[in-house]
Amino acid sequence: MAQELFEGSGIPNPEAISKEEDLITKCFPFWDGPRCEVCGRHISELKPFGGPGDPLDGDFSGELLIRRYRTMGPYDEAAEKAWQEAEKSVPGQEDIMPWLISKYGEKEAHDFFFSYEAYRTTVPRRECRDCARLSEDEYFEAIGKRWKENRSKWMVALHFLAKITMSPDQC
Repeated sequence: MAQELFEGSGIPNPEAISKEEDLITKCFPFWDGPRCEVCGRHISELKPFGGPGDPLDGDFSGELLIRRYRTMGPYDEAAEKAWQEAEKSVPGQEDIMPWLISKYGEKEAHDFFFSYEAYRTTVPRRECRDCARLSEDEYFEAIGKRWKENRSKWMVALHFLAKITMSPDQC
């Protein structure tokens, strides 16, 4: 007997997934094909790269989406200064969090840590011709807007992904 795809809570049942197609089409019904990861437009709505006004160096003629590496978070000058001060104050830089917490308090220390790390971490994004030319500030504004518009859908997806990637004793 086939297992129910969704549990009573509306969260996908990981045991009911038998192939990748189930994961994409059944568990993420809002996924309807490739989209720009910045603005969210579907590839059917995009103008291809190539010709006058192309925002990037290189020949991407005909492509609808390109892979562009961006930082995970914007530059945070206060976090940068706090981190540099901590590196000078903590010998060997093994664990600077206790120092940051003692100086700034737990919440601000964690905020600095995540801001600092996010800016130093790059991730690939599929971007359209319009979004590939965005400045850093415009990029993070667009990502923030899209997150707010789709937050509830993405929270369900993140919850499900966490559930299927954890061993049963971690759930």
